Amino acid sequence: MHQIFSIIAAAGALTVPQTGIVTNAPVTVSTCAVSDMYNAASTADLGLSIPINILELSFRNTDDAVATQVTFDVAHDGTHSIVIDRGRFSKGVTIDRTFDGPAGFSDGSASCAVARIAFADGHVWTAPGSGQQ
Repeated sequence: MHQIFSIIAAAGALTVPQTGIVTNAPVTVSTCAVSDMYNAASTADLGLSIPINILELSFRNTDDAVATQVTFDVAHDGTHSIVIDRGRFSKGVTIDRTFDGPAGFSDGSASCAVARIAFADGHVWTAPGSGQQ
């Protein structure tokens, strides 16, 4: 009979909300925008202004461990694209990046969600439901 109570107690513990599980990304995004940059060479040579999409992205590592790879899910006008940045991103340092704009994106605001972070010490953070591994 004692074993039955132990099993019931263990099963009940599984339904209690867990504390200490981190769902907020240990990297925060402060800037996420798609902009048009104009190619000066094409303007001079052809007399045309040819816009090139760029993604402006600023983020900061809030974890004590150094991040080495950050994967972002970038959304704009219903289109999603994955952007991966690699480097050594220390805690508290703002990283400002410019990437080639994702195909199909136009000038304007975008949404950048952190999907996955790999750290130098080997641990990995993955956003719940992101599909990243």
